[in-house]
Amino acid sequence: MNTEQLNAEELQDARSFAEQIAQEAGELTLGYFRKPIEVERKLDNSPVTIADRESESLLRERILHRYPEHAVIGEEFGEGGDHGSSFTWVLDPIDGTKSFVKGIPLYCVLVALLHEQQPLLGVIHNPALGETVSAAHNAGCSYQGRPTSVSSETDLSDAWLMVTDPADMARLQPEFGRRLYSAFGHVRTWADAYGYLLVATGRAEAMIDPIMNLWDIAALKPIIEEAGGRFTDIDGNDDPTGSSAIAAAPAIHDAVLALRRRAR
Repeated sequence: MNTEQLNAEELQDARSFAEQIAQEAGELTLGYFRKPIEVERKLDNSPVTIADRESESLLRERILHRYPEHAVIGEEFGEGGDHGSSFTWVLDPIDGTKSFVKGIPLYCVLVALLHEQQPLLGVIHNPALGETVSAAHNAGCSYQGRPTSVSSETDLSDAWLMVTDPADMARLQPEFGRRLYSAFGHVRTWADAYGYLLVATGRAEAMIDPIMNLWDIAALKPIIEEAGGRFTDIDGNDDPTGSSAIAAAPAIHDAVLALRRRAR
């Protein structure tokens, strides 16, 4: 792979590779799923398990064997690889560890590739349900290997909104959250990355997170946009590696940002 640019064939190869390793890591996590497992607490009080660490180790090993000239950033082990590279793989080995340790099958493995901090490709893989959605820049979005797109719904009263934890909205964006929950016809939780998979496949119209980290967010923008949706932070800024996210079908995204403006 050229270290300065990717042609379409190289990008597709990288996408296929990302899907493969996400599925391998997901299979590893299933060996621990719904089984007795020790849960530790990180400095931010978030949970971590042996499954998180082994999943990320597998991903990093595969990437640095295939692309030794690239950098890697993961939730559990930080930075690795060639720190001077313009290409960076970003990993979340288990997005939704709280769900994972409770035996809830909505956790995901996230893999992204950035070039100069701009996302080139993303993969969301749900191991327990066997679902994979992936996308690459200017190459479309696929679900289970077939093209997929966001919903065509335009009416908030008929639309489905996904959130990870309503307590985050109540704590960080109380007025915005109140307006959202009143406007949408359906609101569901337990989402994490799975909510973005639902938006990309047209099964939900919007997913909102008021707080994100790089490894939570990096894979999402190419997936949502290549599926025909819009992806911004909660203020409408194009911030693909930022600290908040709104992913939605176009008309719904506009309506959500209108609610955001009225909530300020």
